[in-house]
Amino acid sequence: MTAILKRELVAFFKNPIGYFVIMIYAFLSALAFFWFVVWQNTSYLGNHFGMWLFVVDIIVIAILSMRFFSEEKKNKTDQLLLTSPISLYSLVAGKFLGAYIILLICTALNIVYVLIIDAFGVIDYGSLLTNTVGTLLILAAMTSIGIFISSLTDNQIAAAAGSFAVLLMLMIIDAFAIFVPTWLAKAMIHLNIYSQYEDFTNGIISLPPVIYYISVTIIFLFLTVKVIEKRRWN
Repeated sequence: MTAILKRELVAFFKNPIGYFVIMIYAFLSALAFFWFVVWQNTSYLGNHFGMWLFVVDIIVIAILSMRFFSEEKKNKTDQLLLTSPISLYSLVAGKFLGAYIILLICTALNIVYVLIIDAFGVIDYGSLLTNTVGTLLILAAMTSIGIFISSLTDNQIAAAAGSFAVLLMLMIIDAFAIFVPTWLAKAMIHLNIYSQYEDFTNGIISLPPVIYYISVTIIFLFLTVKVIEKRRWN
């Protein structure tokens, strides 16, 4: 797993696209900070760590999903990975941790905005802590979904578009609840990946959202292993 993780990080930072991804995140997160904090003349960061910033994360994950497994298939290097003396669980975990660390590096750019608020205003550190915990959990869940979708295709554009569409749909799925039967509407509301984050925004760390995000992460990583396993034997 360590070898795969190192390989992913080295490949990302040796490629100019890697720094381009970080620049995209920096620019879009700066827009979010200006709109939800500076423009609103507030020191409250809860709205900054909100849906808009997660849309930015979705864009980054969509770009990264072009690399996870789709690029390996396109370049035929997936055969080397599948025949290497490592378990599929280690392979998927290494890919996941590589993408997750890259996302955390992007997210760490928000420290700049925290320092700005700390210099000119008052920070609610309790809310900042809960938002940070929630962000770590939701990023893990979204990354696992992106990796799973990438494992389904060797088309990099399809992987990026699929990851973006699925993750965005999971953020707005409850908007379509009024068009379906009540029992299905309730299920759609619970499937909304962003609605689970509301407690963290309100300064609360509750068990159900934590279990939800950890469960989503584990389930999609497991499904990815099964997809890769099927490909190995085919």
